[in-house]
Amino acid sequence: MFRVNGSFIMGMSRERFEMSDGSGRRGGPPATPERLAAAMDRDEIRIAYQPKVSLTDGHLIGVEALARWTDSEIGVVLPHTFIPIAERSGLIGRLTLMVMEQSLETCAALRRLYPAATVAVNVSPVVLHDPKLPGEIADLLERAHVAPNALVAEITESRSVTELKIVGDTLTRLRRHGVGCSLDDFGTGYASLLSLLRMPFTELKIDRAFVADCAQDREAWKIVLATIRLGQELDLNVVAEGIETEIVERRLRDGGCEVGQGFRYGRPMSGAALMGAASEGLLTSLM
Repeated sequence: MFRVNGSFIMGMSRERFEMSDGSGRRGGPPATPERLAAAMDRDEIRIAYQPKVSLTDGHLIGVEALARWTDSEIGVVLPHTFIPIAERSGLIGRLTLMVMEQSLETCAALRRLYPAATVAVNVSPVVLHDPKLPGEIADLLERAHVAPNALVAEITESRSVTELKIVGDTLTRLRRHGVGCSLDDFGTGYASLLSLLRMPFTELKIDRAFVADCAQDREAWKIVLATIRLGQELDLNVVAEGIETEIVERRLRDGGCEVGQGFRYGRPMSGAALMGAASEGLLTSLM
């Protein structure tokens, strides 16, 4: 397994992102749309990157981009707090494009060392209602000089994914541009099978709730194995999230899962840490 000291490849330490109570806040004023908008104006939204790894040989497949916000008064504001704020206030489109622009710049640099590397960016189902999104993403790809197949849009299951035809149209247009589409947190959201039937996904991610216990929990393993087989039957890439141990890694590999993600391969790290590791060849084999 890949080992480097926590201040480097493991990236920004866990303490920087989470406070002891897990809330991510030190106190002070509440997170508000106004504070979030100001943070975006000041370029305070940072991106952390977590490796996605081939379970066959340990080589780097790509990274997932994760938005981070540290406010000077509030402290760390976790995504489960500020993403809903962005969705409710209408800031989510701007935030998504900001994260995507930064992520594609990092991806362009990473692909100079790892030509096949991809970057996955979380896209709120709310943003998928905007018919302008595919064109805006195509513009970002062109400006970053990144091939469309280097980008994967990760969509979390929700009612809005399955109920609105425009969402399917938007995903179809992204696929026509060459962008990959991933169904995130598979098995924990709304109408998973309906989503796979109606939407042009290229990947599904097995939620960590199943992966973490699959080596000990027979029922969890049955669900994981069934999901792997479903993905194979539908010609989808299958990614297992939340891998922390060699035992889980080995079981997933033996079960036919080809890509893994989790603390076993590194915690989320800054773009500078990612590129530092890449330039030193530390991402060549992460198993």
